[in-house]
Amino acid sequence: MKRKVGLFLLAVLVTVSLGATIVASLAMYRLVSRLQDEELRRIEKSLSQRFDVFETMLRSENERNNAAMAKVLPEIAVDIERGGRSPADLSLEELNALAAKYGVEHLYFIGRDHKVFNTNLDTDRGLVFPKGPFTAFLDSVFGKGRVMSDGIDLSSVTGTLRTYAYYGPPGRDYIIEGSTDVRTTLKQSDFGWMSDFFFKDYFPDAVQSNAYVTDVDIFLINASGTWSLIRPGEKLDPGLAAEIVREGRRELPDAAGHLVTIYSRYNRADAVKDASPMTIVRKVTYDLALAREAVMHVFLSAMVMLALMLPLVYWLASRLLQRQILDPLLHLRGEAGAIAGGDLEHAIANTDRRDEIGHLARSFAAMRDAVRTTINDLRETNVAIERFVPQAFLTKIGKPNIVSVALGDNKREHMTIMFSDIRNFTALSETMTPDENFAFINAYLEYMGPVIRENGGFIDKYIGDAIMALFEKADDGVRAGVAMIDALERFNAARVPQGLPPVRIGIGLNTGSLMMGTIGELHRMDGTVISDAVNLASRVESLTKVYRVGMLLSQYTYEHLARPDAHAIRPIDVVVVRGKTRPVVLFEVFERDPTPVRAEKLRTRGPLLEGVAALLNNDPGAARRHFETSLELAPGDPAAENLLKSCPSTG
Repeated sequence: MKRKVGLFLLAVLVTVSLGATIVASLAMYRLVSRLQDEELRRIEKSLSQRFDVFETMLRSENERNNAAMAKVLPEIAVDIERGGRSPADLSLEELNALAAKYGVEHLYFIGRDHKVFNTNLDTDRGLVFPKGPFTAFLDSVFGKGRVMSDGIDLSSVTGTLRTYAYYGPPGRDYIIEGSTDVRTTLKQSDFGWMSDFFFKDYFPDAVQSNAYVTDVDIFLINASGTWSLIRPGEKLDPGLAAEIVREGRRELPDAAGHLVTIYSRYNRADAVKDASPMTIVRKVTYDLALAREAVMHVFLSAMVMLALMLPLVYWLASRLLQRQILDPLLHLRGEAGAIAGGDLEHAIANTDRRDEIGHLARSFAAMRDAVRTTINDLRETNVAIERFVPQAFLTKIGKPNIVSVALGDNKREHMTIMFSDIRNFTALSETMTPDENFAFINAYLEYMGPVIRENGGFIDKYIGDAIMALFEKADDGVRAGVAMIDALERFNAARVPQGLPPVRIGIGLNTGSLMMGTIGELHRMDGTVISDAVNLASRVESLTKVYRVGMLLSQYTYEHLARPDAHAIRPIDVVVVRGKTRPVVLFEVFERDPTPVRAEKLRTRGPLLEGVAALLNNDPGAARRHFETSLELAPGDPAAENLLKSCPSTG
């Protein structure tokens, strides 16, 4: 027994010592991380001041260049007028002479049609500016007799930083544009000695003087992209630049977790106002591994110390009374078993003791709390993931949760596919700002999403303002479509008090075989459905615009309805949709039409259905008689006329 108690005590001592070392290392990591965060904030403040100085230098040089252009451009216009020649007749040598005379690098002459009709830069001769904010600016320059600036920009050809100024001579139908290289003019200024320092040493010095900073860069956004001002020719990914402008800040850790690169939209600290502000993105890369290295050093030192001291500790501990040591350990073993068995509320005894047993007990309590927090976080994460990947989709492809999904997982199913789309959404969205567009779409989808789920379906994806949903049963899809029309009425009713126009939608359904699965690549996957039936459902929805109806079914959905007569449905045409070769019968769901219209369509539904049945049975004569009967019941009925045209002549 003594030997067993001794071995058990040794194991406990090792466990407690390791636990104490880990806890101490974690505490050290938190301390070092906090100090590191404080140092990073100090560095970021220092870098912000550097960015402010750099931006002030650019702004000052831009203003100096604009002041110079305000003087020389009118003189160039006078010089041309004095020569009695049109700017279009000036040769390249004459233009270069003018540019050299007045200290302008490139001269442009722009006509009322926004076309560069003469310039000393051959690559830009004949350039036509597309209509937009810049051409509106040009229109404001013509004939004004004063020099106007469009700010600082990066050349899309050379990647150099340039300023541009424009002068519209009074009574003339052209504009003189002058451009200069900021770096070149800065070298020629009173502060030319600072030029190389600003562009070569100013930010690298920040890297060399801070252990945490590994890279610094600053980018200017213009029409040709997002270009580095420190490394000419280097360009930022357009998608990343758009996210930074939209969100203001973006953090990108590296794969190993050692480095983090922070991109942020530049906001001047003193909020200087500018008629043509520069859009700047700054980049700073920090090394976060220093804290982990310090903690690892502490951990290894503690382990060496533990190895040296453990024999002595064991010799002393083995002399303790068995009751004071063994019984608490047996309690802890039972408590560990309870936690391992899933009892995360189990109380841990002896946590108030101020010895190794108490320390171990507290470590167990911390472990229990951490496991409980992790499990709760996982539950919340699974709920959040279901907003992006429906649980119904995972169930269909035979996966219990998102963790088990792999690229290429797929399964064949027979389902009803629904597409719905907002009519004239492009025209409607043009009247709204981007924020209003998103608010409008989200408000609309809040009405439609619950309706689809309540009727047994799930949303596969949103395609802008369009919805793609899947249903096990065709009847569920039809019920959901009718319910969406009802939800749309409630949505429009909420828009009326705001003076907003009503919204119309089109709904198309098709039933058939499809493949459900995952596509993409290792780091970005998406669930999707692929089949000819999906394409046909999309085509059917697009035909709602042609027939000016709210909801259409293909004949395959109609054939899979358990009770077709439970809804107000009638055939409307036989068509060969775009991309298909076989004709398909289309059915209109008019359940929510006005009462008189609905009654008229119900009166002619029977002959139309009989005519379609005869047509599918290769009996064109009988089909024509039924369609003509429908026309007699409702003269001019478009559905009967469409179906009559699709019926082959009996001769």
